[in-house]
Amino acid sequence: MPDSATTPDTRQEPAPAAVPAESTRWLRDPALARKLHEAVDLLLDSMADMLDDDFPFSASLEGGGFFTCEHTGLDFAWAPLVEAETARLVAEAATSLPPGLFAPELPALITAIDAKPVHVQQALIRKAAARHLAPPTVPTPGQITAQVHDTSATRPYAIPLTTARGRRR
Repeated sequence: MPDSATTPDTRQEPAPAAVPAESTRWLRDPALARKLHEAVDLLLDSMADMLDDDFPFSASLEGGGFFTCEHTGLDFAWAPLVEAETARLVAEAATSLPPGLFAPELPALITAIDAKPVHVQQALIRKAAARHLAPPTVPTPGQITAQVHDTSATRPYAIPLTTARGRRR
């Protein structure tokens, strides 16, 4: 039997979980993006149950990110992002003009959702969950280029060049 004092430890430490402050790794890491997606899905599911217990939409959202991070194995630092994305998805389900994640009108929209009857709030959550679970479509490079050209009816979008980039040669 080998002596543990002379045998090197070949066990590998698990990679540390990414947290939002470290980087934007979630933009490029499919496994992390999948976990975040699962966390949002779990939060949407749990919110519908909380509404049955007479919690309004915003109260059922509050703290839900920590619950879902714990159940999906994400670092708790991701909780605010999970809650914000969930709020955005439900707000998007309530309007034809989806708000951005940090849009100034989002708090007013959340207040308006809270004022609706519980069955309406639940319907918005179900609609958001259905959209969230729909298979994503990844556009081709040609489709992305076409979207850029479709943003202006008069001329294609031109990326502005700044003098900070230096002279072109």
